[in-house]
Amino acid sequence: MVLLAKKDIELVINQLNDEQVSFLTNRMKIKKKSRWLQLLANFKGIDIDEKMSDQDIEERLEDWILVDVKDGGYQKRPYKCDCGQTLRFQYVIRKKAEGAIRYLGENCFENYLSLPSSVIKDVKKGMYAIDLERDEILVKFKKNLFFPLHAYMHLSLPQDLIDQYEVGLPLSDNQIALVERINQTYEEEKKLSALFERLSIEQQQFVMKMTKEDRRELLLLVEDGVIESFFQPEDLSECDEFINKQILLNLPLLEKQKQKVKEWQLAKRRTELLHSLTSEQQEFILSYSKEEQAILLDRVQKPLHYSVEDIEDLPVDDQIKRQVMLKLPLLKEQIYQIQKAQNLCGGLTPSTLKL
Repeated sequence: MVLLAKKDIELVINQLNDEQVSFLTNRMKIKKKSRWLQLLANFKGIDIDEKMSDQDIEERLEDWILVDVKDGGYQKRPYKCDCGQTLRFQYVIRKKAEGAIRYLGENCFENYLSLPSSVIKDVKKGMYAIDLERDEILVKFKKNLFFPLHAYMHLSLPQDLIDQYEVGLPLSDNQIALVERINQTYEEEKKLSALFERLSIEQQQFVMKMTKEDRRELLLLVEDGVIESFFQPEDLSECDEFINKQILLNLPLLEKQKQKVKEWQLAKRRTELLHSLTSEQQEFILSYSKEEQAILLDRVQKPLHYSVEDIEDLPVDDQIKRQVMLKLPLLKEQIYQIQKAQNLCGGLTPSTLKL
């Protein structure tokens, strides 16, 4: 969508009543001021969050505040800058501390406030988007395209959106999308509440100890009828008391919990494999890094690549020869080193297995 021509805007606005005109005008000014405050706060490095009001942000800014951005229309320059230049776009700003007001064009606006062109560009982009929303509302009004907001009044909707509907103005596509997101959240919360009621008292008490996001994931798994056949019956209290209790209550595990149990089981198996080796083999493996230890232990019960006879005459590290003598698996880089030595000595031995 592109901005409406000024004459087209005036034609539609003439069809609005005074309350509708006042609402639309004030709403656009509020949105433009809000956009300016956010951009200025970001430029100044001031931390803001979605819970902060425009007044909260303004109180943290000792600076010029944007009052309005006026657009005279395509190929028109009805406004003037304080420097005397005629303008299409006029930026009206007010000094917060002094109350002084300036009427500026784009160049003076940038120079006066010492803002980089990138910030000015973002300001214009934001104002343009707000004007587009205004024009969208006017086009919908002209075409009598009204969203049935009355069917969503049971939701916790923003008050300005309700006010807009009640004065007889249509909602923009972005506003409709917001209503639909709020409704989707409401319907999901209703479904999660019903799923929660299906749990036993003990299960409910357990689930309430979870974070909101974890509780949501678990309840949706309950809806899907997930069965934890992934786990063999075992005591997981050493892994995690909370997870162990969760399984005992016949509740599904979250993905991150499954991963934690898998890692614990793997670490437990590696410890068992290490203890199954001779003390000399254990000492040799423990000389490696933790990551290398894990790789070697995962290969302990697999067929060995080489025998002592295969490598005894090859020019390889003594550590590799000792490792083979101890009948321990090799790391990939060690196998490559042996293969390289074999090639230098005239080829592979018959007992060498391919990777």
